[in-house]
Amino acid sequence: MTSLDFALKDLYRKRQTNYPFLLIMSIIIALTEFLIYFTSSLGLNIFIQTTFVNNYYFSGGISIVYKQFNTLIQILLVILAIAIVITVTTTLVISKKRDIAIMKSLGTLPKKLYSFYLLEVYVLYFIGFLFGLILGLIAFGIFALIMSFFKFPLVIQIDLVYTPILFFSCILGIFFITGYTLRKIGKQNIIRTFSKDIPYNYDASKRFSIIPKWLISIGFNIKIAVVNTVRKKGEFKRYLILFSIIGLMIFTLGLGSIVLKTSSQNWIYKSQGENIVIIGHKDVIHNYSLMYKMFSDPNILIDESNIDFTASDYLFNMSDLSELYDIEEIEKIDERLINFYDVEEIPGIHINDDDSYTIVGQHRRENIPLIGVNPDSVIQNFEIEGRFFTEEDAYDNITIGDGLAYNLFEHALDQSLRLTSLGPTFHISGVVIDSFYSGWAGYVGLNIIQQALNLSTEINLVLLKLRDGAYNIIRNTLENISNSIGENFTYLKLDETFQRNLNYFNYLSIYPISLILVISILTILSLYNYQKAGIMEKAKDFLIMRAVGSKTRSLKKILFLESLFILLPSLLISLAIGMIINSLFLFSRAYLPPLYIPFIVFMILFVIFLSFNFLSLFPIIKKINNFSIKDFNMY
Repeated sequence: MTSLDFALKDLYRKRQTNYPFLLIMSIIIALTEFLIYFTSSLGLNIFIQTTFVNNYYFSGGISIVYKQFNTLIQILLVILAIAIVITVTTTLVISKKRDIAIMKSLGTLPKKLYSFYLLEVYVLYFIGFLFGLILGLIAFGIFALIMSFFKFPLVIQIDLVYTPILFFSCILGIFFITGYTLRKIGKQNIIRTFSKDIPYNYDASKRFSIIPKWLISIGFNIKIAVVNTVRKKGEFKRYLILFSIIGLMIFTLGLGSIVLKTSSQNWIYKSQGENIVIIGHKDVIHNYSLMYKMFSDPNILIDESNIDFTASDYLFNMSDLSELYDIEEIEKIDERLINFYDVEEIPGIHINDDDSYTIVGQHRRENIPLIGVNPDSVIQNFEIEGRFFTEEDAYDNITIGDGLAYNLFEHALDQSLRLTSLGPTFHISGVVIDSFYSGWAGYVGLNIIQQALNLSTEINLVLLKLRDGAYNIIRNTLENISNSIGENFTYLKLDETFQRNLNYFNYLSIYPISLILVISILTILSLYNYQKAGIMEKAKDFLIMRAVGSKTRSLKKILFLESLFILLPSLLISLAIGMIINSLFLFSRAYLPPLYIPFIVFMILFVIFLSFNFLSLFPIIKKINNFSIKDFNMY
């Protein structure tokens, strides 16, 4: 008989035992494939529900952070799937120990046993992966149809990265980890092989050296739960790894979404501020406010074809607004001159970590808005990399937004920007996280841009930073002052626009929350089927206990405590590793939440896992109650 013949016949002969293993592998592969396609084909694009999308929308530093978070989740999904597949196949091999013992007693060579059962595991895995892949694609196809019904068509992008990694990683994991377990069983003598997770030489009368005495002395049920946990160390380790990875996934999603939302809102708040009023021509302030709305609305695009900001009708002198300096409710006055310019990326020299250098830059060109400002009067307190130029070095320095820095340049701080229409070249001194024009704008010295345009002291916009609650007090005064400039001049409070951009991150939070729900629900279903695979072993243990007088309530408590001993340390491990992962991938330049937030997430996960633990007891107890002595077979 060939190894393949044996594998196929043994799979069919033990089909009732193998079915839960096949089901769990199919479910976890289907879940992983669905989420891989969900994050790749849909991902953050779910927030662009429009047929018109400008190239600037959500393309800055915040977008990069969210995409890195998305990639991190995809990697963790693959790791979770690999861990569950290896755990399932290892458990399958351990369940075959008695069969292996019988074959060894009949003279089967260990190498032959290894080839028989390893091939059987691979056959089961290939079938499970195929079913899971098909099921996952069908599930995503149905999801795509549902989304198209809601006027959000999806294009399925065939994944050629994560799926092959998942497939071949599982093959290698089965060969090295599951194969190691199989080789270890094959080397054991026949008597030892008959024991499964319980060591053959386990002595229940031996005192515990690690477990504290006070824990065992609390009650009989706790003592039995501790004994069952200790004597099945192999099962405990597998479940510990499994629940740790699941907890890590959900913890990373939960804490990461909180960190991203909090940090992003702080960055945008610093780039916008509150209690901001702008004064200028009605066309200027209308288009200026829309250029802020571009950050959260992909349907809006303002370019040089919409308005010429330097038209003579839009310009005025600050002397026309001298009364503003006498108003106590105004904290700061920011004079500005905005217009669109053709710019070109100038190559620069980037110093590498090994002290070598690289010439970076491709002479890319773009038409973007540049804002002339007095650096000492800028209202915003930007989140910045590098530094904002000063009054002394404004003649050859520029500060640009993150969208411009990450899309038009390779290493912005090592490069320069040239105004192709006017001639000046500016070294990039700093990169700010900016919501204005989705970060595709630049800030230059006001007097520098005035000289380049042959203007004296003319500007086309004034920003006012008001004290809290001052707007209603001085709104009539602002109206009179703005009207004094000209008939079409007015003012506008930008708080509504800024709040809209801040609320945008509530919308972005739907994405990780939806992933949390999908992973939680489907993982619980997968783990339930995984537990069903070992229900016979548990039922036999408790059938004996029930025969000697144990009540169903006691059995339920013991099962609950056994799972609790796994859940608590696994969640603590996921908390520790999750904090490390978030700090490495997300906390750089991010705003950390209060220390109690991670522990709140931990407690929520703990309650969810305990609830699942409690609910999973009902089918197990039902199975035990339906057992009789005739079901207690040796094999």
